[in-house]
Amino acid sequence: MAATRQAIMGQGLPPEAPWVVFDYPLFLVDSDLSPIKEKYSEIVDALTKWQPKSKKTGVFNKAPVEVGGSNYEDAFAKANDLFLRNNWADGLAIFPPTKSRVDWILGGTDHGRSETVGGGLGKVAPKEGILTYEVLATCMAMAGGRPEYMPVAEGVCKTIIERQNTLMTSSGGAYQGICVNGPIAKQIRLNSRFSLFGPNPNHPAGGAIGRCISLVLMNVGGHVAGQGSIAEYGEMRFTGLCFAENESSLPKGWTAFAEDKYKRARGTNSATFFITFLGGLRPFVHRGSGDEPSFETEMQESFFRAANVMKSVWTSNHSASPGMPGIMFYNSMICGNMARIGWTKEKIRTHLAELLFVTPEEIKDRTDIQRAAAVAKVDMSKLPARIPLMMDPQNIHFICAGGDHPSLAMWLAGVTLLGNVEIQLPKNWESLLAQAEEDLGPISAI
Repeated sequence: MAATRQAIMGQGLPPEAPWVVFDYPLFLVDSDLSPIKEKYSEIVDALTKWQPKSKKTGVFNKAPVEVGGSNYEDAFAKANDLFLRNNWADGLAIFPPTKSRVDWILGGTDHGRSETVGGGLGKVAPKEGILTYEVLATCMAMAGGRPEYMPVAEGVCKTIIERQNTLMTSSGGAYQGICVNGPIAKQIRLNSRFSLFGPNPNHPAGGAIGRCISLVLMNVGGHVAGQGSIAEYGEMRFTGLCFAENESSLPKGWTAFAEDKYKRARGTNSATFFITFLGGLRPFVHRGSGDEPSFETEMQESFFRAANVMKSVWTSNHSASPGMPGIMFYNSMICGNMARIGWTKEKIRTHLAELLFVTPEEIKDRTDIQRAAAVAKVDMSKLPARIPLMMDPQNIHFICAGGDHPSLAMWLAGVTLLGNVEIQLPKNWESLLAQAEEDLGPISAI
C-alpha cells in the first residue's frame, strides 16, 4: 500500500487519496472475486465523496529545520536522529547539510541553486520530486562528498531524470551503478583498481557519489524501503557501484568502455549510469591451478569457468532472459595477459557466447520451459544438441578495472544501461582540485 501511495503521488495526487484495500489472494489466477462485491459501497464512496485536505497547488518551500544541543556532539547526534525519524537518511551517519556546507558543495557547479538538474521539470520517479542543484548539493553534503564530485553526480542525475526508469522500485532488489571514463576519475580520486567497490581511503569519491545518488533516489524519487521501493533484500543500495575504468592500463589496441559502447573519444569525461537487478557480483577464478601445459590452456579453462557463472544466472532465474546484457570485469593484468597471446575483446565475446548453451537433457524436466514450449508449439524432441543462451555477443560488455592480480574476475548480470552523459566541468575546476590536494594530500597511485 505504501508503495502504491508513492506511485500516485508521482501522478500529482495527494498522499491521503482514498483507499480500498483487498487481500493479496484476490489478485492471483482463478481467485475468488466476491470481496469486490462486498466492498462495492466503499469503492463508490471513495470515487464520489472524497475531498482532499488541501486544495493548494504549486511548489512550496518549507522553513529550514533547526537542531540544537548541549554541545556540537549532542547537536550532531540529534540531527541524525531527526533525519532518520523523517526517512531522510539511509541508516548511516550523515553530515548535517547546513547552509554553509551546502554552499561549499555548490561551488562544484556553475548552475544556480534553484535551477533544476538537466533543465525542464527535473522530476525523479516515482514520486516525481523536483531535483534542483541545491537539493543535489544537499544530498552530496549528507553523503560526506566534496564539491569536485558534483559534475559526476550531475551527469548521473541527468540520466535518471531523462529515463524515468522505475526498475529500482520493484521487489527484485535492483541497484545502481556508475562507470566513469576520462581524466576526471583520477582527478577526483575515483577508484579503478584494488578494492574497486570500496572501502578505499585513498579513493573516497565512489562511496560518496554513490551514496549521494541513493539519497537523491530516496528523498526526491521516494525510493524509501517498503514505500517507494519494495526491494526484498536491497543489496548494494547504500552506494551502489561507483568506479572508474582503468584506462591508462588498457592493452594496446583495446578501447575503453565509453569508446566501445558510446563512441566517446578517448579522454572524454563521461559517466555511464546503469541498473542491475539480478543480485550481486559473481566472482570466478581466473588464475589457473598451476598444472596447465600452456598459458593458452589456462585462458581457455578460465573462459569455461566464466561461462558456467554466466549460465547459472539464466538457468536459475525465470525472469532472466537468456542473452540478457551483463558486464565482465577484468583487471588490467588479466587483460594484458590475454592480449599478449592474441585475445581481443571481440574474440573473447565470441568465444564466451559459443560456450553459453544448454542441452535438451538439461532442460527436459523444467516445467516452466515445457509450458513455454507448448505455447510456442515447439517440439522439444527436435531441439538441437546445443541451445544457445547468448545470441548477440555484443551484450557481453567489458570494463577493465580492479586490482592488478590474476586471481579473480567478476560477472555482473542483468544490466540495463540507461545512458552515458558527457561530464561538464565548472569554470573553477583547477581551484577545486588544488583545494582537494591541500585537504586530502597528494593523489595516491594505489
